[in-house]
Amino acid sequence: RAYRRLMSVDELMAEVDGLLPGAALVDDLTNSNRAHVARISHDHTTYIAKRPLLATALASEVEALQTLPPSTRPALITHGASVVVMEDLGAGESMADLLLGTDPDRAAAALITWATTLGAALKPTLRQGVASVAFEMDTRVDGLRLLADDFGVTVDARVVDDIAAIHAAITGPTPWLVFGPSDACPDNNRVFADGSIKLFDFEGASWRHASAEAAYARAPFCTCWCVAALPPGMTDRMEQAFLAAFAPPDADAFRTTIAPAAIAYCLHTFEYYQHFVETNRPMGPTDTAPSNGRQYVLARLRLIEEQRDGFPHLALLASTLADKMLERWPEAHPMPLYRAFQ
Repeated sequence: RAYRRLMSVDELMAEVDGLLPGAALVDDLTNSNRAHVARISHDHTTYIAKRPLLATALASEVEALQTLPPSTRPALITHGASVVVMEDLGAGESMADLLLGTDPDRAAAALITWATTLGAALKPTLRQGVASVAFEMDTRVDGLRLLADDFGVTVDARVVDDIAAIHAAITGPTPWLVFGPSDACPDNNRVFADGSIKLFDFEGASWRHASAEAAYARAPFCTCWCVAALPPGMTDRMEQAFLAAFAPPDADAFRTTIAPAAIAYCLHTFEYYQHFVETNRPMGPTDTAPSNGRQYVLARLRLIEEQRDGFPHLALLASTLADKMLERWPEAHPMPLYRAFQ
């Protein structure tokens, strides 16, 4: 992987001018250290120009805009050696805005439409094959051990057997290989006035096991800071909507792979988010993040705890760690509902 420095907006526009001569800057939309993003104007039409910092991310972005069905993503306008120009979906609301808003009906509708859109995005890409990016289980086990060590809990050797079974279920040749966005979080989409949704932000898109995308409904928004509790039954409705749109062959067998993928994401939580736990920092911007680090990790532990039938030793460890967290931090109560549902 080759990293570039984050260029200035003037440098970005210089590259854009090579693709769309005479394009003008409308607004610098950069809000992370992963990519420079700008709204531009050319021939009386606005577009979005993006230059990912990671060189391989550009290829993923372009492939997604060429591969996913047009109804589910922005149109690809043009691209160069390091910049991609795409359709401007406007400055409207994302699903995150609705979840953090005050209208429960719109938020609930958006969740189902989002799940449907994600399933529809994957359906035409479905094929037999092997993922180009596999789950890295070693680091996930390391994160779990660090968490257990912090609470003085011994990891039963059989936990490793459960994790090996999880890995086997979601790696290797599969009839459910798809080209997935890999970061279908609540803020990586645009909700339109008619209620439809288009996904965007495909820097990590790749050919992957479809369960890695289905897990976003089972363990909602696996890789996002914008995570809070959903009303009872909502995750089931989201998963059903996803599956109806995706329509995988041998659907019952596919469903058995969703829990392992969801657990794999939860295990990643302990490695990636551990530094939020001791300080009890919010998972995202302090003025909008709906939960803090302790609530986030506790929720992921409880989700693994529910998998007693399939992965009993890992579930018991998760249950023990969750109880230890509450002993140390009694205030680390379950995360609240999204604001729209409160």
